Amino acid sequence: MAFYNRVWSKAVLGSMAVLAISTTGAAQTFNIYEGQSVLQNAWADWSWCSDNLGSTAFTYQGKPTIEVTYTSAWQGFQLVSNSSFPAGYFTSLHFLINGGTSAGRTINFTYTVNGTNTTAIDLKKFIQGGSVAQNSWRNVTIPFTAFGVKPSDTISGFTLQEASGKAQTAFYVTQIGFTPNILRTPVKVAINANTSPRKVDQKHFGVNVEIWDANFTSIANKNLLTQSGFKAYRYPGGSLSDAYDWVTNTTEGNTWTWATNFEDFSSIAVPNTGGQCFITANYGTGTPAQAAAWVRYSNITKGRAFKYWEIGNEVYGTWERDAHARANDPVIYATQFAEYYKQMKAVDPTIKVGAVSTPGEDGYANYPDEVVTNPRTGAKHSGWTAVMLSTMAGLGVTPDYIIYHRYPQYIKECDFTLLIGNTSWYSDMADLRQQLKDYLGSANTKVQIMCTENNSDAGTEGKQMCSIVNALFMADTFGTVLQTECSSYMWWDWINGQSTKGDQGSWLYGWRPYGDEGIVSPDFTQTYPVFYAEQLFNLFAAAGDSVIPVTSSYGLLSAYATKRADGSVRLMVVNKHSTQQIATQFAFTGFSPTGPATLYQYGIAQDNLAKNGKPQVIATSTIKSWPTLTTLSFPPYSISVIVLTHHK
Repeated sequence: MAFYNRVWSKAVLGSMAVLAISTTGAAQTFNIYEGQSVLQNAWADWSWCSDNLGSTAFTYQGKPTIEVTYTSAWQGFQLVSNSSFPAGYFTSLHFLINGGTSAGRTINFTYTVNGTNTTAIDLKKFIQGGSVAQNSWRNVTIPFTAFGVKPSDTISGFTLQEASGKAQTAFYVTQIGFTPNILRTPVKVAINANTSPRKVDQKHFGVNVEIWDANFTSIANKNLLTQSGFKAYRYPGGSLSDAYDWVTNTTEGNTWTWATNFEDFSSIAVPNTGGQCFITANYGTGTPAQAAAWVRYSNITKGRAFKYWEIGNEVYGTWERDAHARANDPVIYATQFAEYYKQMKAVDPTIKVGAVSTPGEDGYANYPDEVVTNPRTGAKHSGWTAVMLSTMAGLGVTPDYIIYHRYPQYIKECDFTLLIGNTSWYSDMADLRQQLKDYLGSANTKVQIMCTENNSDAGTEGKQMCSIVNALFMADTFGTVLQTECSSYMWWDWINGQSTKGDQGSWLYGWRPYGDEGIVSPDFTQTYPVFYAEQLFNLFAAAGDSVIPVTSSYGLLSAYATKRADGSVRLMVVNKHSTQQIATQFAFTGFSPTGPATLYQYGIAQDNLAKNGKPQVIATSTIKSWPTLTTLSFPPYSISVIVLTHHK
């Protein structure tokens, strides 16, 4: 989509070496409103009453408050989160309430839990002093336990609803947030080196590069690409792909050409990747013959051996250029895909040709008149992927892979919910595989799933994108992807551009006053934290490594592990807690670390070097004796890679 400008789990500890890491710290905060006239952390106002987020009638500590007025019976003041989150991270909701000119109120309170409102309880039960006071602030604490909320339940909102059956005068609320459930015992991380269900692929180290990059072939850019460690590229770049003419290096017949043509791209991509690249053929305004000619020029005439070819970019979406008789039509796309596939494979049978997909059998149901029946369930669906795959099955064509893009946020950003939200990878991969099985039958085993775009946000990028939070998101995603069947991971993107139009809220962590979807700044003067995350991935894993299972008992501490052919193990630990150094106990099964280990780390301290005008570096240290180690700090907001080179 992008265009130019663990769940809670219980660790099962093995019998091998146990390592205690003891540190303490403050709790994770998650505030909704603190007198800034706007809701924080991607919360939204869904109220059906009169309210004002910036009222100055009754201020608190000199700041505005929220004025709520029930102008008729049963109205509600409702706040909703953009993303649901597990209740176990917190114990209760807290806020301050002021009756304004009148005391007393009859208000019911409900949480929205697992998508459903709980039974209402009188708010007075939770107000300090037992009622709303006139012209005075009182504390309100609403514990989850009062509503039977379990730690594994998900919270997505709450409501204060008028309960007297008539209009009520204005009251005021402020300092709304959730009370943290403080982590008081060590996190348990278990590594099972006896099994290795998956392998790391070169395409997991991927990045999108773009036709607008005016300095792509410069020495500075070449050096940075090499330093970053990316080993697979995608070209020509997002939505522009569906209007791009590779022969003229133009879009939509423009008289001017783009900065980076196919020759420029190939001059770096071939030596750096050995052909492990994704080329996106123009579906929107192009033809199968045009795409086949590109394959011929690239792989036959020039011998570049580019392996993976996509037909279009996110063409299920109305934001994509599509000049066909009906835009964004899955039947037309599938029919055209069959022709692209035939003509391109006729030129080079060794290439892999991929089709655009999206999770959900009813996702992007662009044309209700196009209905297919799932042969397994008998249910009817009009979603993009279901209709596309059903049409392909009827045509007798099977894509070599399907394409998945993921951007969990759009415009409004929240550090906390972003960093706990990667579990949707598992459900999305399972959904796509099930659709492949249902609509393609046994042929589904020939189809891989590839991710060719990922970033935290596809909207107007805010400062989160250039902060260490996005690097943590990237690292946690990389580790998560390795647990799934997804055979590639391509970050969006290498060079983009800075913007000050996105979310710059003070509740977001970060010191750079702009956003940028890129990894380095267009003038190469800055390397953002995601650059160093990719370097750490290369220390953690290499193509051909085995991915071994790891469990963590705390959702804000993710841990992953790989095993080399020589039997050595590497760990990657991502502390997603904003303030706490996390105490951790490691337990190994099938592996015993018996000698020195090397620790690589990037966190707030390393990122702040750039803030102070100094070069950023990944911190490196030696753990001299792993078995006897009693203290090791995983700092808040940090990525750590531990290389255990000695084994039995």
